[in-house]
Amino acid sequence: MSAHPLDINAVSEWNTALRSATADGQTVIVDFWATWCGPCKAIAPVYDNLAKQYSWVKFLRVDVDKQQAIAQKYQISAMPTFVAIKAGKVVDTLKGADPAGLNRLVATHAGPNPPIPPMSAEAEAAKEEGNALFKAGDYAGARDKYGKAIELAPRSFVLLGNRAFASLKLASPDFSSALSDAEAAVKLAPTWAKGHVRRGEALEGLGRVDEAVKAFEEAVRTGTGQVKTEAAQKLEKAKTKLQ
Repeated sequence: MSAHPLDINAVSEWNTALRSATADGQTVIVDFWATWCGPCKAIAPVYDNLAKQYSWVKFLRVDVDKQQAIAQKYQISAMPTFVAIKAGKVVDTLKGADPAGLNRLVATHAGPNPPIPPMSAEAEAAKEEGNALFKAGDYAGARDKYGKAIELAPRSFVLLGNRAFASLKLASPDFSSALSDAEAAVKLAPTWAKGHVRRGEALEGLGRVDEAVKAFEEAVRTGTGQVKTEAAQKLEKAKTKLQ
């Protein structure tokens, strides 16, 4: 994901950006600006910094004079105007060069890091069945349901992580399968801390403790809240095994 706003130079670029963001579950933040607009230039560094801070969000810039069709579609009447878009629909708007307001807009609508791609109703149903079986302690059944969901949504790193966890919870844990799923998950979502935790657990179960330590370190680096705390605890335990 880019850490810099993307300048939109054609309607086709705009459409492609929105479609790809929807497919990836990304929030889109748009800066509608003009070259003659002094406040637009004044707040541009704030917008650039937010793009770096929220690297999982898609930041766009639209010059209203060059892309009048886009500006008219979104009824832009003042510059700068910042628009938050989710799944192709406008969810919030901010008019004017208001740094505090812009920070709030982005923080409110940024969504999870990394973004979670939307799934079909069939995939969601299979996932929920898997969750119910997991809660009931039927880990083998849960793994099968997660597998069906993955067939329908192969890009879902969350489903891969769920199946990895189910493999780890079996009476005879399937560490190899768990590792395969966890590695596929973090390949899709390199900053997903929970995926790195599952990868570390699988590696530790396979006796590859030195690699597990690195996986837990990555989980600590990318994680927040409870996931980060869990990763830190597992990291310390894994380090103890190496001593």
